[in-house]
Amino acid sequence: MEATPENIAITRSWMRFTTVHTRYEAPVCMAFHDFSTYRTLMDIGGNSGEFVLRLCKRNKKMSATVSDLPVVCDIGIEHVAPEPEAERIRFCKGNALAGNLPGGFDAVTFKSFLHDWPESETGAFVAKARQSLKPGGSLIICERGTVPLDKRSLSFSLIPVFLFFRSFREPVFYKTLLESHGFGDVVIKRIELELPFFIVSAKKL
Repeated sequence: MEATPENIAITRSWMRFTTVHTRYEAPVCMAFHDFSTYRTLMDIGGNSGEFVLRLCKRNKKMSATVSDLPVVCDIGIEHVAPEPEAERIRFCKGNALAGNLPGGFDAVTFKSFLHDWPESETGAFVAKARQSLKPGGSLIICERGTVPLDKRSLSFSLIPVFLFFRSFREPVFYKTLLESHGFGDVVIKRIELELPFFIVSAKKL
């Protein structure tokens, strides 16, 4: 929340990792979900803005908003500034759980964000997303699934991801949560990356 030199340095270091992951996951998400019909989109917990940057590069008529903490947004603004799509990307600074979010969006996304929040807060984020959507708008959740502890060889590069080993969930958790918060037409798409990955999409009823 506070832009101290220490906070900025620590945040920037972690965001370098998440940004690289997102750069290569975004094309996968676009291959398995059609974002082309959305003109306005908000990414809650959108980090450096890399996800919406990739979406805007692919979809020339899309305008996007990133909602995240103030220090994260400051670094994100720097990140997207050199890109021609920057004029279609805005950052909304604050605590999404505590404050009001902008509304009227065709779609709201959670990309690799909800997994490390307890169930009550995860539900609160979904409720906030619903308020920000137009009637019939789409909510899209992109996440890693639970890690299968079988005999497969796991890469050393997965160590940062394994920080969240105990909090990855199965997509049915999100399906049940979305339906309980007034969403329908829930679709689950499972994708095999270096670990199980999935996209859950739903419509605001």
